[in-house]
Amino acid sequence: MAQQCSSLIDGIPLDKEKVPVSATECEFGKWYYGDGQKLKSLPGFKEIEEPHDKLHETYMEIFTLLYGEESKKPSFFSKLMGSAQKAAAEKWEAARAKSLILKDHSSEVIDRLEHLQRMINAMGEKQLSSYFS
Repeated sequence: MAQQCSSLIDGIPLDKEKVPVSATECEFGKWYYGDGQKLKSLPGFKEIEEPHDKLHETYMEIFTLLYGEESKKPSFFSKLMGSAQKAAAEKWEAARAKSLILKDHSSEVIDRLEHLQRMINAMGEKQLSSYFS
């Protein structure tokens, strides 16, 4: 998602799959709230949810900032006075700042997933299979 955010900020046209979706609609979210729920009793599993939700919230904030309702075309007067350019530059700068927050959320999700993976890898087969019974 961090790459999608960079594309969004760089003004690259959005493909359908790059349009923001909720945390339950992305590929990871479908797994997490679907089959992944078999692992919900593992320590650390539930701690993945919050940064994942924040990642989607931040991406939606960036998308809305750049392409939402409030991003309507400036009036002739604001173009003439230069305030439209200043407002647009401020939006892009705010989007760039939010993209750093998004990258932090993304890193946190990855770190927590890697921790969960290490925990699963350390389990014996019998212990692991007990989560899928």
